[in-house]
Amino acid sequence: MRIKNHLCCLALGVLPALAQTGSTAIYTEFQPEPPSAVLDSMKEEVASIMSPGGLRFEWRSLNGLRGSEVFMELAVAKFKGRCDGDIVTLGRADSGPLAWSHVSDGVVLPFTDVDCDRIGRFLKERLMGLEEKTRKRVFGRAIGRVLAHELFHIFARATGHASRNVDKPYYSAADLVADDFSAANEFHILAAKPNGGATPGKSKSPQGGMSIYVKSGCSNCHGSQGQGSKHAPALRVAGRWIDSVMLAARLERGGPKMRRRAKELKVPEPSLAEDELTDLIRFLNALY
Repeated sequence: MRIKNHLCCLALGVLPALAQTGSTAIYTEFQPEPPSAVLDSMKEEVASIMSPGGLRFEWRSLNGLRGSEVFMELAVAKFKGRCDGDIVTLGRADSGPLAWSHVSDGVVLPFTDVDCDRIGRFLKERLMGLEEKTRKRVFGRAIGRVLAHELFHIFARATGHASRNVDKPYYSAADLVADDFSAANEFHILAAKPNGGATPGKSKSPQGGMSIYVKSGCSNCHGSQGQGSKHAPALRVAGRWIDSVMLAARLERGGPKMRRRAKELKVPEPSLAEDELTDLIRFLNALY
């Protein structure tokens, strides 16, 4: 995994909007298309890592791109080499990134490249003895873990790394093939409502968002108006709008650190429901 300074441009139908986290697309391009066993395993692993933090995706192929689709956020993932799990013909492992995201002028762009051949060489010794069906599932799962790492860079607009397992700058082969990737007690600030719906009668305004901001515990560290403090940075840079996907990604990446800080300050752990995001975003964007 590596952040790469590279400018890449592609026109896709994206329209900024305030909505629940879910209006997000991952556009993929393979060379060639992997078998369904690998592809399904990859998608399932990305979902298992990112959906607890409120990040859910619609998967699309760049080859079938339609200009009529509109999403709040998107990422384009291009997979290099063979992603079929056939590792017999691969050579020895070499040094270099397993995947990388693209950055221009310090801004993370919504483009990532994943090197399937390098992942295969990296995992070859651990995959060789596996039955074909299992090997494809484990290989797809490993690709999903690498991709999820890059998606956090993209959606959180972050060039650095965090402390969660998926956010580490380096993975071992054991990390990528382990049956259980996430810690059992992993902390998530954002929580989905049990029925998956919004609370009836909730206000949709910056004022309602301010109440949520205080109730969720954000003001304890980020200041009464999100201006930042000695305990935590400002929640939004002047002139830069934030949306629910970006906020969800940042909350997920920063969750462990925010939990530790809450314990140090002896205040309740931060907590936010998905159906509160819209009001909170309105409040944050109205501050500047």
